[in-house]
Amino acid sequence: MLTAIHGRVLVPLLNHLLDAAPAARHKLSTHAGKSVAIHLPLVVFNLRVDSDGYMQLATDAEIDATFHLNPLILARIAMGDKTATHRINITGDTQLAADVGNTLMELDWDAEADLARHIGDGAAHQLVNIVRNLIKWKRANVVTSALMLVEYAHEESGMIIKRKPLQQFIIDVDTVRDDTARLAKRLDILTHHLKSNS
Repeated sequence: MLTAIHGRVLVPLLNHLLDAAPAARHKLSTHAGKSVAIHLPLVVFNLRVDSDGYMQLATDAEIDATFHLNPLILARIAMGDKTATHRINITGDTQLAADVGNTLMELDWDAEADLARHIGDGAAHQLVNIVRNLIKWKRANVVTSALMLVEYAHEESGMIIKRKPLQQFIIDVDTVRDDTARLAKRLDILTHHLKSNS
């Protein structure tokens, strides 16, 4: 039920953003009738591409490609790490997933233009500037407070690891996982080769 409610909110929002992106719609329209599932923590969105390149709600039975985003990947994307998108677990039609994923990452909302239609150009410009300044102010305060807490926890108690070592640890884990997968594939090839020669 919660997923359906979120879907009824997400689909009109995505389609509104797609209105301003005809090239993206054209690319998506080549996948008309295909569906993707986006698995986020606590919620799943099932979306189908229509013939005009817009998104519609889909059922579980229609899914052609699936995105699985765990909390760590979401956190990395939220921190602005675009390389984290390469760590999203994708199953099914990879070309569909790539086109949908790239489109979603590139959509951009022109809030000022949307507001101008309702309250006028000048008021929309002022309102957007006020909101941007509030967001910057809030972000600066949150970051400053968080840095103070992290510094206290790190310096006083040694409980928290610093960002650079954590990012390096994530990179190292990803490297070990990739190396292990490559090694397993090589072992499979070698085993198959040995069996075929025996």
